[in-house]
Amino acid sequence: MKKVFLFWFVFCGFVGQVHANGFEQKMDVSIGVFDAATIVLDYKATSAEYQISAEVKTANFFDTLYPFVGRYSSKGSVFETKGKVRDILPETYQTYTKSRNHVRTKTILYNDEGYAYQRISTKDENKNVVPITGVPKTADAADLQTIFAELIGNFNQTRSCHLEREVYDGKKHYKVIAQDQGTENRYFNLLKRTENSYKCSFYIENLKDNNDNILWDVSAETPIYFWIGIDQVSKLPYVLEIRIDSTPLGALKVIPTSLKIK
Repeated sequence: MKKVFLFWFVFCGFVGQVHANGFEQKMDVSIGVFDAATIVLDYKATSAEYQISAEVKTANFFDTLYPFVGRYSSKGSVFETKGKVRDILPETYQTYTKSRNHVRTKTILYNDEGYAYQRISTKDENKNVVPITGVPKTADAADLQTIFAELIGNFNQTRSCHLEREVYDGKKHYKVIAQDQGTENRYFNLLKRTENSYKCSFYIENLKDNNDNILWDVSAETPIYFWIGIDQVSKLPYVLEIRIDSTPLGALKVIPTSLKIK
């Protein structure tokens, strides 16, 4: 269950607006009948680089059951490449999490080709530095966040979600498949009105035995859906809703409550 939360915290971080100069966005996460968490995002970007951070806190019942605070940040370069709409080259990915019993941090460093080469982690007072080796030649993405950065950036130019990437971070090895699902005209809480949106699906195919990750099991069989709107002033894409229809605890929804473009 914890892994499901962590994914969505990171997921929402990049699905906001990757091509905006900056934004601040708030979202509510619910699972089944429970209000699970709140998310506050901050994103800054130029034509050459991106930087994003997200702070997540459990809420209500889940805060009592499993109090949790997480901070996630990622930065790297954005550039055009021949044969691709755009490319993302990560430099660092950092996490800070605080649960009832432990404080953990993690930093993943990437080389000039965008492959992870070192992981620095701490658990309370203990520190561990581990080289990341044996990255598969087929791996063409550094982590889940870079995939969303590329996906939304490409969508801004092509209005298509189609993307397939393979990730290896030294521990997890998985493939991400994003597909177009056409358009859908429906009511969205963020806008308080009916809007014609783009609908996309997202699968995560586990390529390694990650038995402790519920999300990998769920998202391999059940698609993650997300709806994208287009801001009429800036013409930038933004997320209207994210949903998994079925998890062990019920439907998982991420509902944006505000969006401020800076």
